[in-house]
Amino acid sequence: MSALFGTDTLILTAIILLLTASWHLYQKRKLYRNVTSKLPTLYGIPFIGLAYQFFDLNKVYQYVGLNFDTIKNLTGCIWVATTPFVFTVEPEVIKRVTSSPDFLNKSKDLYAHFHNGVLNGLIVSPAKKWKPDRKAISPFLAHNNIIGFFPCFNDNANNVKNKLECLAEQGEQDIFTIIKECGLQLSLFTIMGIEMEEGSEKYSEIVHALNAFIDHMTKNSVYTSVGLGFLSRTPQYRTLRKYIQDLVQSLIKVNRERKDESEDISNFVEDKQMMIELALKAVRQGVFSEKDVEIECFTMIAASFETSVSAAYTCLLMLAMHPDIQERVFQEIRSVFPDGVTAVEYDDLKKLPYLDMFIAETMRVAPPIPYIGRQASQDTELCPGVTIPKDMQIVIPIYELHRRKEIWGPNANRFNPDNFLPENIAKRHPCSYIPFSKGPRNCIGFRYAEISLRIILLHAVRSLKFSTTFKYEDIVHIPKVTLGYQMEPPVSIEVRAN
Repeated sequence: MSALFGTDTLILTAIILLLTASWHLYQKRKLYRNVTSKLPTLYGIPFIGLAYQFFDLNKVYQYVGLNFDTIKNLTGCIWVATTPFVFTVEPEVIKRVTSSPDFLNKSKDLYAHFHNGVLNGLIVSPAKKWKPDRKAISPFLAHNNIIGFFPCFNDNANNVKNKLECLAEQGEQDIFTIIKECGLQLSLFTIMGIEMEEGSEKYSEIVHALNAFIDHMTKNSVYTSVGLGFLSRTPQYRTLRKYIQDLVQSLIKVNRERKDESEDISNFVEDKQMMIELALKAVRQGVFSEKDVEIECFTMIAASFETSVSAAYTCLLMLAMHPDIQERVFQEIRSVFPDGVTAVEYDDLKKLPYLDMFIAETMRVAPPIPYIGRQASQDTELCPGVTIPKDMQIVIPIYELHRRKEIWGPNANRFNPDNFLPENIAKRHPCSYIPFSKGPRNCIGFRYAEISLRIILLHAVRSLKFSTTFKYEDIVHIPKVTLGYQMEPPVSIEVRAN
C-alpha cells in the first residue's frame, strides 16, 4: 500500500511540475507574441525548442542555414529551449542592431561562457562599463602605436616563415600548431611586454593551458546555450581557470616591478608602451580596478591570439587549396618585394590590392568571429512594424550572412576574391560583410589583427609555396570560441627559387 501511495505521489508531483512548466512557457510565449506574430518563427519541440541542433557541432552552421531556408526570410525568431532569439542576416536590420545605442549590451545567453572570472572584459562588459574601459584601452590600438609595433610584427612573421620552412619537402604537415605558438609569443610581448623563450617548459605549459582553456570554453558555449552550463564546469576546468588567473597575476607583478610608476599616461603613444603599462596607469587614475587589469589583459591576449592565428592559418590553407589564386598573390607580392621580404613598412601594405581582396574573401567564407549577439536595453523597434521587448536577444550569424545566396549570388559558397572588386563591393549593402562586427561595439583589435596577418602572409608567401590534397568543399567548420575546423587540413610546403 505504501509503495502504491509513493508511486501515486510521484506521478502527481510530476504532473504538477509539468503543468507548472507548461503554464510558464505559455506565459513566456504570450509575452513575445508581438514579435512572433510578425516574424516567421520556429518553435521546435516544447521545452527543448531547437536546442537539439546545437549538440552536433559538425552540423550547427548547416542547421542555421536550413532554418533561414525554412522561414523563407532573412529575419526570424527561433526558440532555443524556452528562450526566443531573433536571428537575422538582413543587412538593414544588422545596421540597426550594430549602430543603435539600444543594442550596445551583449547577448546574455550567447556570451554566458565568457563570464568565467578570466575572460569577461570588453567582450561582454555592460555598456556603462564598456564605454570608459574601451576608452582607457583604445590608445594601445591607436594607429601610431600599431605602427610602432611593426618591428614586432616583422620579427614574428619572419619566425613563422622560418619555422614553416623547416617543414619544406616533408609532405603534408600540421602548420596550425606553429602559427599558434608564434601567435602566442606576439600576444604576450605586445600586450604584457614578456618575451617567452621558445621550447622552455614554461612556454609549453602556457600554450597547452591556453588551448585547453579555450577548448573548455567551446564546450561551455554549447552547454550554456541550452541552459546546461554547469556540465562544463569540471574540476579540470576550475584548475585551468586558476592556472590562467595565477599566470596573468604573475605577469602583472613582473611589469609592476620593472616599470617606473611615475610615467605619465599621455606619453603612451610616443613611448609605444605595451597594453599592460596602460592598464596599470589606468588603475592609478581610478579607471580600472586591480581585477580589471587582470581580466582585460588576458581578454586581449586570448582575443588577439585566437583571431589572429585562426585567420593566418585559414589564409595559408585557402592559398594551398587555390593554386591559381596563390600564384596571383605571389606575383603581386614579388612586384613590391622583388628581392625578398626583409621588413614590411606600413606604406608597403597600400600597394597590394589583390592581397587585400584575397584576405577579404577568406574572412568572408571563414570569419574568425562566426556569430555575434546583442540584447535590447529597452523596448525598441528592430525593423518597421516589429518592436522587441527589453532584454530580447538578437543573434547575427556572420558565417551564414557571408554565404547567403540572396546577398552573394548563386555561387556564394565558392571561393572568389573577385567578390571584393570595387564594382562588386559597391553593389552590396555595407553590412553584408562584417568579419569583425560593425558599429561602435565592433572588435577593438581588428586593425592589429589585419596588419599582423598581412605581414605574416607577405613573409610566408614571398618565400614559400603551399599545397594540400584536402579539398575546399570537404571543409567542415565547427563553432569554437572562434571559428574552428572539424579537421584541420595539413599543408605541404616548398621553398620558392626566387
